Amino acid sequence: MRRLRPLAAALVAAVLFALPARTRSASPTDRIWFCPGPGTLDYLSLFENPDQWRNARAVMSVFKFYQQHTRMPPEPIVGPNNYDALVRAGAFRMLQSWGKKTAIEVAAVKEYYCTPDGSGMAAAVTASIQSIHAVENAGGSVTYLAMDEPFVSGRLAVCGGPALEPTADRVATYVAGVRAAFPNVRIGLIEAYPFSTADALARVLVLLKDRNATPAFLHMDVDWHLAGSDAFVRDMAKLKSASAGAGIPFGIIITGYNGDSDSLYAKDAYGISELVVRTFSSWTAMPDQLVLQSWAVSSSGLLVTPSNLPEGTRYTHTNMLADIYRRLRGANGPATGVAVPKR
Repeated sequence: MRRLRPLAAALVAAVLFALPARTRSASPTDRIWFCPGPGTLDYLSLFENPDQWRNARAVMSVFKFYQQHTRMPPEPIVGPNNYDALVRAGAFRMLQSWGKKTAIEVAAVKEYYCTPDGSGMAAAVTASIQSIHAVENAGGSVTYLAMDEPFVSGRLAVCGGPALEPTADRVATYVAGVRAAFPNVRIGLIEAYPFSTADALARVLVLLKDRNATPAFLHMDVDWHLAGSDAFVRDMAKLKSASAGAGIPFGIIITGYNGDSDSLYAKDAYGISELVVRTFSSWTAMPDQLVLQSWAVSSSGLLVTPSNLPEGTRYTHTNMLADIYRRLRGANGPATGVAVPKR
């Protein structure tokens, strides 16, 4: 679970950013990802009542869990959505039957894994392997692991920060350890912007390639209020080009920041969606992957926003999933906030 919100080599960044987006660019696959708020009260209903999000489910390719969903005893952030409850609801097995891929957002480099010896990274590898086994034991299959912002925690002194190289070394250790057990699981990278500059993130891709740990994707967790809209437009285009130069899919996480109500959450989710439309002129020019994901915390400390169902109700997460997808595909005018007609 990410937290709420060094300069890179300029020459390397310039070379990467000069590459056209088509250079070595992977064809967009698994375009739409969905990751509900971990403690949402109707999370299990997504699997118990699948007809309530038939349209949104049809456009989704990847369903992402938080690592805490795979652990027992339960961790507080998942509320009622612990591993045993998900197994009883048939969640992991059902995704298989729907033909959807499963991802897990995992802790790879965190301050508690930054030990002076190798025990910390060994623990990170073991925890992820256990999470994959948990999904498989419940009848599912894991396609992706998404490393939760290792270069954020890696800036801490205990992790060798602010230099990027110690974290790149730890990521390489993590990737090699997981690959040894699960060579077919694709391990990608989530990073925070503008916490890390576009130049620094371009440098990260070079460092990981040099260590045989090129990520399966780069997903951006953007605080666009902090960055500003003009910087968003400039730097997301640059980072898509840099990712294409590295031959990996580029994605943007579409999220809201206010966990006190569905409508307040939606305001920011639609805001970032409109910036994506402003930055990328057509569906073919859009980021390779778009991730609708919530980790919004309410003023009472709960991660229950937004509600997920039903998709016909304004500002539910599945409503936004279908509506934002339609907007990004090229709908005329602003998003409506209504994903399917009322019956």
